[in-house]
Amino acid sequence: MFRFLRPVKLEAVLACIYLSAFVAVEVTAVRWTAKIVDQISALRPGDHAGSFRSFLKGATELRLLLMQLAGFMLMFLVLRYLREVANSKLSMRMVYYIREAIYDKLQRVGFSFHDALSSGQLINRALSDLQNVRTFLQSSLITTLDIFCAVGFYICLLWTRSHTLAALALIPLPIWTFYIVRYGRRMQPANKLVLEADDRNVSLLTENIAGVHVVKAFATQDVEIEKYNANCDTFIGRVIDRVQLQANFTPIIRSIGFGSNLSLVFAVSYFAIKGSLNIGDIFIIMSSLNSMLNRLQQVNTINDQYQNAIVSARRLYEVLMAPPTVVDKPKALPLPKGWGDVHFENVTFGYDPAKPVLHNITFHAQPGMNVAIVGPTGAGKTTLVNLIARFYDPQCGQIVMDGANLKEVALSSLRSQVAFVFQESYLFSDTVEANIAYGRPGTRGGEVEAAARLAQAHDFIEQMAHGYQTVLGERGSSLSGGQRQRLAIARAILFNPRILILDDATAAVDPETEDMIRRGMRAVMLDRTTFTIAHRISTVKRADLVLVLENGRITQMGTHAELMLQDGHYREIAAVQLYSDEDVPRTLAADKPSHMDRVQGDKILAQAGQSQAPAATVEGEYE
Repeated sequence: MFRFLRPVKLEAVLACIYLSAFVAVEVTAVRWTAKIVDQISALRPGDHAGSFRSFLKGATELRLLLMQLAGFMLMFLVLRYLREVANSKLSMRMVYYIREAIYDKLQRVGFSFHDALSSGQLINRALSDLQNVRTFLQSSLITTLDIFCAVGFYICLLWTRSHTLAALALIPLPIWTFYIVRYGRRMQPANKLVLEADDRNVSLLTENIAGVHVVKAFATQDVEIEKYNANCDTFIGRVIDRVQLQANFTPIIRSIGFGSNLSLVFAVSYFAIKGSLNIGDIFIIMSSLNSMLNRLQQVNTINDQYQNAIVSARRLYEVLMAPPTVVDKPKALPLPKGWGDVHFENVTFGYDPAKPVLHNITFHAQPGMNVAIVGPTGAGKTTLVNLIARFYDPQCGQIVMDGANLKEVALSSLRSQVAFVFQESYLFSDTVEANIAYGRPGTRGGEVEAAARLAQAHDFIEQMAHGYQTVLGERGSSLSGGQRQRLAIARAILFNPRILILDDATAAVDPETEDMIRRGMRAVMLDRTTFTIAHRISTVKRADLVLVLENGRITQMGTHAELMLQDGHYREIAAVQLYSDEDVPRTLAADKPSHMDRVQGDKILAQAGQSQAPAATVEGEYE
């Protein structure tokens, strides 16, 4: 946790200096006040009779002490002001740097980390846990230093008056330490349970706000309210358990302090009766005891903050120290110039290495080819294209792009040449223009409009209230699914990548719009390698190469015409889409083994791996 003090070490040093000087002046003012008390107590009735002015003229030493005390009080006020300003600067700058570190890590951490933790958990860690750590860092630095300085200085002051009283003042410290350690062992698990329940609350809120349309569509508001209330009951129960621990702890800590203070009062009374202490000494001792007791009571608050912060720090540590899924090598090189030649060589990958999702994937996508990937749900199609952008690294085999192994290429260089249109389009709460230009910030005007026209989005954008300057709702909620998808396609077009990946990009648009988009995309796909995940044969049949993926294996490979001549999954889905139930040819309608049976046959898989034939180039198609 204390590593977060490095960026604010100057503010921390200044705050400590001001605080130490503040306490030193406070102790000195007590000492001077005691001297004044001794001076006054030495006066007898009748001394310096007359007006107050004549009294001050006669009491030269007392007048000097009063002037010095006034100077100390002025210094006290100035240092108090400087201390508060320094503390505020330290707190605000520390919050800034911790937030920056957390947000930076959340942007750079691997996909597997986001897969493991919900958005509610990450939001709570970036807000509540961050504040717990910040509060403790500030209090542990400032308040703890204040306690040590005050106790140390006042003990030294007591030592000058009575060694015995100074020793008695130190007795409660080891007792306090023992009880605080014991308390901490019970408090940390309780704090962890509270934070976990709070995570669940935030997760429920974020999920229900994001899925409000689903909740209302199924009229499950009461169910969601009941679910949230049940978690709130759990949360409050855990908070009450924690408060009970605090309630048991605080009186004992205060009793130790008051007991120590009472014993010192008896000791002071005894020494005063014996004549070992004068009135000034008694004032010093009582002021010192009162000041030390007030400060030592803050140990309880610091301990509570520590118990909260240590649990929060471990949760933040999981974020800050999360290993990236994909790491740049120390001497990673930029992606070589090229036109998007992609070669998968015996690639095997699994999110859990013990359970591969893809098995021995081998194919070659030549520059400018349109590669279509088809297969049943869960076959690994999206996983395959994610490997092209190195969202994950395969456990076996290699992926080569334009002659370079992707593991040897800098991530920033690679991803600047790969653009995605995802199955679920995500738009930001910004203008239409800014959303289209997201991959190329600052792009305006004609280029944005050209990309929108190619994606068949220009017409509906122009019909908006402010055209391209219209601010979209959260996640593009003010648009239809097809409109969001067309803006996402325009965003990918403007990015001008070497590799374009369309993950079922036209699933949310009608066939007529899909045909218009496809016509516009022909120019975009020229001299650019495109990977298209699709289920519509109308989209797939124009591809230069079709990969049929089943259960993580390539079971068929070739053009649309070639695959229509083969038994397999491709001809089956083509039959379903191209023929009605009555018109399906007998050869297609006959009982066939399921794709799950086919992918178990090593002979079939071997034949599929050898079936790739040189495909016609894009230029040839246009010719």
